[in-house]
Amino acid sequence: MKTYQALEEHDTREYAAALTRCADTWLAAPPDAAEQERIVAAGKALREQRRRAVEFHQDPTAATLFSMNLFRDTAFAPLHLERRLIAQMIAAQGEPPEVADPDDPAFVQYLRRAILSIAHARLRKALAAQLRRYLPRYVAAEDWQAAIALDHNAFRTALGNEVSPFLLQMTLEGLARYYEELEAGQEDTPPDAA
Repeated sequence: MKTYQALEEHDTREYAAALTRCADTWLAAPPDAAEQERIVAAGKALREQRRRAVEFHQDPTAATLFSMNLFRDTAFAPLHLERRLIAQMIAAQGEPPEVADPDDPAFVQYLRRAILSIAHARLRKALAAQLRRYLPRYVAAEDWQAAIALDHNAFRTALGNEVSPFLLQMTLEGLARYYEELEAGQEDTPPDAA
């Protein structure tokens, strides 16, 4: 088993696939020339939707909620963070707190700290590139709000030092699956396993 640090030394394609649960999916292999052309064309088509983009961003809270709901879709399951990355996050920040009150910010604060402990520039760039691979399907369906949200989250994930709704949802789903697997008795992989 490779450690996260060892993965950083490998080429970007293997690194991007190792961050998430995309093994055995269309995202496991790097995009070929035809897919890259579709991504570029989708980006151009999306730029023509400036009015819709402005409307989407007028209410940041609504945009965030829309994005969180979008990324809950099972279509994004291959981008949930991989268990070794979640284990490293837990090793760095400890176990997440249990909260009974839904208004208690402790869990959200923990999650933000934990994400920032692992979300360095290379990881962000790789995840954003994987997310952008979804753009052509939303543009082709003329689902402009989803395409705008996806593109904006890819941008925020790649360039920011913040926790984008995409990054938050992929971590949350990865964390949930991590604990489901532990409860099911699957062996945990320590973050420093070689």
